[in-house]
Amino acid sequence: MREARRSPNHDLTRNEYALSPASRGFGRMAFVLGAALAVALFAVAGLRFFENNLAPASYLSNVRAENLELRKELAKVRLELEVELATRGELERQVAALNEQLKLVGDELAFLKSAGARRPEK
Repeated sequence: MREARRSPNHDLTRNEYALSPASRGFGRMAFVLGAALAVALFAVAGLRFFENNLAPASYLSNVRAENLELRKELAKVRLELEVELATRGELERQVAALNEQLKLVGDELAFLKSAGARRPEK
């Protein structure tokens, strides 16, 4: 009789095989690391979303508040400029009037000096 040929894998069917707890530990560690990585990615994505979409609104409100303050300061400076221009105009008018008076007084002085040069005879 012929011997039954045995396949090289025949021994694999005889033995019982079971998964050991050690291999499950690696799977759990990989799962935990993957979950931690996913949480970190979501945190980074949330931060980027906040910076790009929500932060400009707060920046915009800050810029609007600063703009309002600058407009108030501009109105104050414009008022000061108007007062300065009005004061300057008034002072220039007063200088012109005083120059005119100085000219008249100078003319009178010159007249009096010329009249005084001829001494009246006693």
